[in-house]
Amino acid sequence: MTILIFKFSYFGYIDKEQEQRTKRNFEVIDYVFRNEEENMQKILADWGRWDDTYKFINDINQEYINSNLQETSLKNLNLENIIYLNNDRKIIYSKENEIEKESSQDFVDKLSVNNMNFNKTNSRRIGLLILKGKVYITGILPVTTSDRQSKDNGFLIMIREIDENLLDYVEKITPIKLMFKQSQQEKFKQGDNISYINLDDIVITYDKNSSEANKIIKDINGDDSIVVTIIDNRYSADEKNYFLERFIFQFLCLIAIVMLFDIIVINKYILRRLFKLTKFIERVSLTKDTTLVIDISGKDEIYKLANETNRMLSTLDSAYREILFLSYSDKLTSLKNRAYMERMFDELDKNKKDNYYIIMGDLNGLKLTNDALGHSEGDKLLCFVGKILTESCAEDDIISRWGGDEFIILTKNKQEVYVANLIDKIKDYCENELEFHFKISVAWGYAGNSEENQNTDTVMSLAEKRMYRNKLMDNKSARSAAINSLLRTLHEKHSETEAHTMRIKKLSIELGKKIGLTKEKLDELELLSSLHDIGKIGIPEQILMKPAKLTDEEWTIMKTHSDIGYRIASSTPELAHIANKILAHHERYDGSGYPNKLKGEEIPLLSRIISIVDSFDVMTHKRVYKEAFDKEYVIEELKRCAGTQFDPELTKEFIILLEGKNIY
Repeated sequence: MTILIFKFSYFGYIDKEQEQRTKRNFEVIDYVFRNEEENMQKILADWGRWDDTYKFINDINQEYINSNLQETSLKNLNLENIIYLNNDRKIIYSKENEIEKESSQDFVDKLSVNNMNFNKTNSRRIGLLILKGKVYITGILPVTTSDRQSKDNGFLIMIREIDENLLDYVEKITPIKLMFKQSQQEKFKQGDNISYINLDDIVITYDKNSSEANKIIKDINGDDSIVVTIIDNRYSADEKNYFLERFIFQFLCLIAIVMLFDIIVINKYILRRLFKLTKFIERVSLTKDTTLVIDISGKDEIYKLANETNRMLSTLDSAYREILFLSYSDKLTSLKNRAYMERMFDELDKNKKDNYYIIMGDLNGLKLTNDALGHSEGDKLLCFVGKILTESCAEDDIISRWGGDEFIILTKNKQEVYVANLIDKIKDYCENELEFHFKISVAWGYAGNSEENQNTDTVMSLAEKRMYRNKLMDNKSARSAAINSLLRTLHEKHSETEAHTMRIKKLSIELGKKIGLTKEKLDELELLSSLHDIGKIGIPEQILMKPAKLTDEEWTIMKTHSDIGYRIASSTPELAHIANKILAHHERYDGSGYPNKLKGEEIPLLSRIISIVDSFDVMTHKRVYKEAFDKEYVIEELKRCAGTQFDPELTKEFIILLEGKNIY
């Protein structure tokens, strides 16, 4: 009878422990999938609410494909497919990564089963989808512009496979084997060894013999189509039976010997140590503190059990810290992220005792850097600012990247003078930093809870208001400094550019005066002549300075300098009025130029002037890839190209100017 009671008690405890462990394992899996879906949401928002993607839906262009849709792009984003649909749900372009081309249409067909996936009132939909035996994280987002003011013109779909790497990660942090099955193909077993576990209104079936648990989950269409299966082999039924039988056998054999020992000896060497281990486990259970360690002396099984307990807690703590780091860190800068800072704000709102200041900074020139030098340089700029903040702040200050170009610093229990000095210190660091292409500028604003005596939302709002006020004062000078720095960098990359620019400016102004341009237009022409080639800052130096003829691929890259210059000017209010003229300064009068093949007077007048003067200067001066031509040859060439490459009337006026002033 005693043995039977022991057996039922023993197995009842094991069954309960297995049930709890199964629940925890499914909760960890759910957490990992939610984290993956949140990452997918961020990538979808970055791509789907982007002007370039919006334009690409309307007009498929090779430049967008070359810049964003290479195989390495999908690999870096860990995507299997990226699919662009119009509003009729027709694929206008798709890119696949090591998967069949037809798979994109298969995914669209599968998602079209539920019209809610393409409902414009749903800003985004993220979920799982099973196709051909594989499970994918699938995201759908209506495509619009970055300011979200334009009407959606299509959909962006991203597909990420739940691959071996993710499964291995799950198995690393939870000692289970994870599998997926299609529900209509799964026949759940029934029998005495099958138990049922309730978890969030979902029933989990658990096979005690095989330690296999199954849970049906809904896919992105809302169908119960996916079965999640986990297998935990740590305690199989045979192992539990063997353990019990061995324990009972040893107990019966040793009971006579045990009775010979004095109760004091047993208490000293066994019971007391077991009691210590039990209390320790209870403490861990109550505090959830996985950093705790128990120290039990000896070389017996209790000592080994204590060591295994320490090892298990260490493994759990490492997994927890890794998950915590991924959840609360900005991947690019390694600073804390917005989620972490919001958690700190919640704690400050609960604990009214702490005095604190919130410092908000907005990085000037990030868009200009992205447009001029590429997003990789923009990322370097963000990392550089993160490094400056880390080196400037005290160890107990909390630094986070709040948004795309915004940073937050939280200081607690410090005086306002510390905050003011910290901002000055950061500004000095940025002012004297010479490693980047131009001087780094950050607009700052701060506020403390003592002056508002309100919650963190109010303090944050005040800091943001002050930051934007300072940004308005700093922006113009910061942009001007950035443009001048870019021009200096261009002149350093291309030694002929500065002299070439000065000659173009002189001749352009003279031609402008000859044809009767107003003072306002002459000022605009002078600015355009200085900045028409600013886009070359984004052209690789080996192409810009190549002494031989450019290849077709290199020429395609070289022609993008008009677009780059347009983006730089558009992002700078002081230059926005000449952005279209920079874009058009390589258009030809007969419509065969680039990038938009404008024709005749569709080309801005000032762009037509720059085209003539620029070509004249190139022909009359030596370059790394050609010799200079004499004046008579150049004039004949201008006449020959009048009406095709150049505006014939402007060309005629320019030739009269050349001959009258004897310019060469």
